[in-house]
Amino acid sequence: MLFRSSEEKHSLRDRLAPALPTVLLILLILQPLLDILSYWTDRLGMANTLTLLLRFVVFAAVCLLGFLASSRKKAYGIAAGACIFVLVGHVIACSIKGYLDPVHDLTNFVRVVQMPLFALCFISFLRANKKCYPAMETALIVNFWVISVTLVISVLTNTAAATYTNSGIGLLGWFSTSNAQSAVVSMLAPIVIAFCYRKKHFWLFCLTTAAAFAQLYFLGTRLAFLSIFAVALGLPVVLLLTRQAKTSKRYIAVLIVMLVVCCAFVKQSPMYINQNRYNLAMTSKQGDAEVMIRRTTGDSEDLSTVDPAERYHALCTIYNFYSPKLCQRFGTARVMSAYDYSDQVTDITATRHRKIVFCSMLMDEHPFVSRIFGMELSRMSFDGDIYDVENDFHGIYFLYGWAGLALMVAFVAYFLYLIAKFLIQDFRKYFTSESGAYGISLCLCLVYAYCTAGMLRRPNASVYMSVLLAAVYYLTQMRSEQPDALPDGEEKTA
Repeated sequence: MLFRSSEEKHSLRDRLAPALPTVLLILLILQPLLDILSYWTDRLGMANTLTLLLRFVVFAAVCLLGFLASSRKKAYGIAAGACIFVLVGHVIACSIKGYLDPVHDLTNFVRVVQMPLFALCFISFLRANKKCYPAMETALIVNFWVISVTLVISVLTNTAAATYTNSGIGLLGWFSTSNAQSAVVSMLAPIVIAFCYRKKHFWLFCLTTAAAFAQLYFLGTRLAFLSIFAVALGLPVVLLLTRQAKTSKRYIAVLIVMLVVCCAFVKQSPMYINQNRYNLAMTSKQGDAEVMIRRTTGDSEDLSTVDPAERYHALCTIYNFYSPKLCQRFGTARVMSAYDYSDQVTDITATRHRKIVFCSMLMDEHPFVSRIFGMELSRMSFDGDIYDVENDFHGIYFLYGWAGLALMVAFVAYFLYLIAKFLIQDFRKYFTSESGAYGISLCLCLVYAYCTAGMLRRPNASVYMSVLLAAVYYLTQMRSEQPDALPDGEEKTA
């Protein structure tokens, strides 16, 4: 009976395997379409229930398929155990303080665990059917062009969202979250450009590079502009290290020329315009702060030279003016201490830092168990403002404590370990133009996770991180199991 059960399970995996490339292709191509649907439902004033439900259905279906297709069920048991451990601890920690909105909080937990669980499922797909890898790559290329074409259409129809909604600067297209969309385009750019290079389609390479750099240029975020440099300089370095630079001079020239064009017009870029306006606004606010200081301390503008009581009173005035809600929530003295009594308006008003300060002070009000398992998301709001931090690794800590952060870092570190292990073992075999492109994408992905909240906790971006991690596994661990295999289109080097 036990033998028959095992045989039946094996037969089920065999029946599922041929369909997996198609399933993976459809799943990934759905991602930008769901984002566009979310944008339009929001723009038309409709609830996002439909897109949220669709994402959860897709997530559940992928997890089920991944489990059924896997020959290594133990990995799923470990993953489930880790998720349950963090979830139970998190619920207990939130319950001690008193749950405000458990449904909202648990929904957010599902969003966070999607990245590691998707990556696990994608690896199972790749192991069950190696044709899933080209299907995955095809989907990324299709998604890049779907995003590119819809951006052009949105501009032509005057329906494009702005990256910075308050100023109307930057082109986001039919997408709602600037940091997440910036991350998606940044991750896709090196992969699709490298694919065109490997296929030796020069004019398609030129068109793809122009489309990628144009999107990153007009998105207007600093990380998007940084990604132009990462791709334009990173890919030539990859070609140099794989000994293909001599045969790829015109491809490298295209990358460098387009980088030079972006740099030549940097002062006309949305990124520069937005940063310039921000700096001007900060200069004006700093001037206002100095006026407040003079009114409080007489003629002195340097707080370090005045009486401590006058200095304290002057700082109280500044903090209550520029961070009134933080002072109202935690008290002015506590807020000033958190900022180390800085009198710089750029420090006091910086949104990202302000949210970290808010959550740090909030954590101090919670029991010690919250440092292990995190706080409820709904508590990170006050008087209509949301203070959920805009840095993913910080956010994982505040939401799921040291336990959640440690597990997330350990999961990502495993794939970095695979990269280091196999590059040290045989650099020429494992470092190819293909793996180099995925490496650039993964580096950009981690930068986005550290600097923004647009990666680990945004399913529309985190699914691409799952793809990158699965690709790393395929190009390292799975390649090591096939010693003579070469990536598609890769040239042999001496």
